[in-house]
Order: sequence, then structure tokens, then C-alpha cells
Amino acid sequence: MTVHQFQDYARTVLAPTEPMFRLVPETKTDWKPTESSFTAGQLMYHIADALHFNADGIGKNKWAVPSMRHVFLANRKTPGSSVADAVQYYRATSAEFLQVFNAMEDDEFQQGEVDSVQIGRAQKWRVALFALEHHCNHKAELFMYLKLMGVAVSTKNLYIG
Repeated sequence: MTVHQFQDYARTVLAPTEPMFRLVPETKTDWKPTESSFTAGQLMYHIADALHFNADGIGKNKWAVPSMRHVFLANRKTPGSSVADAVQYYRATSAEFLQVFNAMEDDEFQQGEVDSVQIGRAQKWRVALFALEHHCNHKAELFMYLKLMGVAVSTKNLYIG
């Protein structure tokens, strides 16, 4: 996969997220399905923030925390967000994530390595795909939140926007 092919794929994966954020009723940003779950506002913030986290990691091999244990601890402190603030933050971090690859040659993307917190030392393309998998997992989680809140959604919202 070339950098350009990855960016095209990433844009497709990321595109439905902002419209999905907008489906969260502002009165439900504190809603969560279980006591130990993120609130809807925290989940939206986490989805956006993870793109920033992975952009720094892939682009600079700079990780905000040193281990998965620290990731789990940091996640407990994830701030909540309004829908408008989550959309604004998501726009910034999704652009930042995609921008990382603009200055990257195919060889660096395919063979360059980083010491990722999540999967250890790996090629940049593997960590980039992992970042999108993480994004998709949480986007699907938000999709289920919306269903449980009674918001009318379909798989179109999940995949197309």
C-alpha cells in the first residue's frame, strides 16, 4: 500500500465520524450504557484525541504515554465534550492525522518503524492501520450508543455518513 492509497482509505474511514458526532443529542453527552463506560461526550473526545495521539506517534515516534498501562490510566481521565467541541476537535485531529503522511515517502511508510505503545516496534503502515482499526472500533461503539439512546441510525451512518 502506498502513502497515497492509505490516505484515500483513511479519508473514507474517517468521513462518517463527524456526521455521527452530530447525531448525539446535546442533552445526552453525559449518557453512558454502563457505569464503567465512557460517556458519549468522553467517547467523542477519545475518538478525536486518539488521532492526535497516533499522529504524533507515527510522525515523530513521540507517544504521550510510555505503556498500555498508562493508556488505560489516562483513559480514566478522559474529559467529556459537547457535540460542537467534539466536532471542532475531531476536524483538527483528523486533519493532523492525515497531514502526517503528506511529508512521508512510500519507503518510509512501508519500511520505516516506530516504537508504538499499542503493538510494540512495527512498520509505520501497520501502526497507521492499527490507528484506523481503533477508530473504527470506537466509531462502532458510538453507533451502538446512538441506538441505545433511541436515535434512528443505520449502517449508512456508520460507513457513509
